[in-house]
Amino acid sequence: MNVQNLTHVQGPPRFILFGAPPAPRTIKDDSANLISGKAEQGVWLYSDDIQTGSKFGTWECSAGRFKATMDGYTEFCHILEGEAEITNLADRSVRNVHAGDSFVMEAGLEMEWYVPIYIKKCFVIASLVPSPANLALGGQHGR
Repeated sequence: MNVQNLTHVQGPPRFILFGAPPAPRTIKDDSANLISGKAEQGVWLYSDDIQTGSKFGTWECSAGRFKATMDGYTEFCHILEGEAEITNLADRSVRNVHAGDSFVMEAGLEMEWYVPIYIKKCFVIASLVPSPANLALGGQHGR
């Protein structure tokens, strides 16, 4: 993910409607966590509040299996399209999520995601400690 695309320009508060105007799609390189398949991940980041360490956007992923860790942040997700099977690596419990489902992945959670075809979600990320180092997180799965 390109860090320069994540920087929020400080200015007056805004009302942000997802998709209007469209945000640029950024390819998230998560190849280090890829287990199988292609699992290409795209992110549209609509807001990055540096003061609170919060990010708001949309994420999509093609078919594949990959690992994800909520490293220093908690994420709320709402599935818009598709489905995934998410395995908690700590206790091996499995959750299946589908379009219409909402859930939270807490900081420290380590998972394996299996996306059979495609998935798309809206996300809100809250960093534990807002800092420039957290700018590179952007919807991990997240991401």
